[in-house]
Amino acid sequence: MADTHYRHIQEHFSYLIRKNVLQAGGKLPSEREIGEQFNLTRVTVRQALQNLEAEGLIYRENRKGWFVTPPAVTYNPAAQLSFNLYVSEQGFAPSTEKIEQVVEPASLKIAQKMGIKKGSPVLFLHRRRFIDKRPVLIERMYINIAYLPGIEDEDLTQSLSQLLKNKYDLCYRDMDLSFKSTSLPEEAAKDLGIASGQPGLHVERVNYINGNQVLELDYEFWRHDAVNIAIEVRE
Repeated sequence: MADTHYRHIQEHFSYLIRKNVLQAGGKLPSEREIGEQFNLTRVTVRQALQNLEAEGLIYRENRKGWFVTPPAVTYNPAAQLSFNLYVSEQGFAPSTEKIEQVVEPASLKIAQKMGIKKGSPVLFLHRRRFIDKRPVLIERMYINIAYLPGIEDEDLTQSLSQLLKNKYDLCYRDMDLSFKSTSLPEEAAKDLGIASGQPGLHVERVNYINGNQVLELDYEFWRHDAVNIAIEVRE
């Protein structure tokens, strides 16, 4: 019987979402209100909503409630477009918030990945990125400031690729990328305003200039429902 109750709630809200009765970004009734409407326990309601979340139809924000998931943005790494550009080209509004910025000595792990000496100064940049005011992506970046003197004094909420081009006459030449489906770690989940352990996409990126010179390491955590990866391969 409980399984029937799960399905009934899921089918109800799935129908409302697919018919645009509940539109993207719209708030669902509270769990208490849903329970009263269907005469079900909150445990049953929560399980049904979590199933809808796993389908990517709704999402939860801490202390705010459940919302209808907006359409995911399509990300094509091979195109090497900036976040601002590919998000805006798809009709969404991108924005960026700087959480932390500090020049620090490179750890052994970071130094080895960047091909520099341990203790060399690098710029650590921690950013939260939004699509239509919804936090979808956390970035933790390490930048080799030897190639970018004075970058720590720039507005680092802007597109870094545009900053490289306009101020330093540089551009990314090559890129190493790895993708992994994962559970969001506590810190990233907190930055996104969701519960830790939620599904997410972990992206590790190495950006190069002038052959094998590493300019930037980028560790990203995406909400699982916010992005579709699409890579085009042509001969």
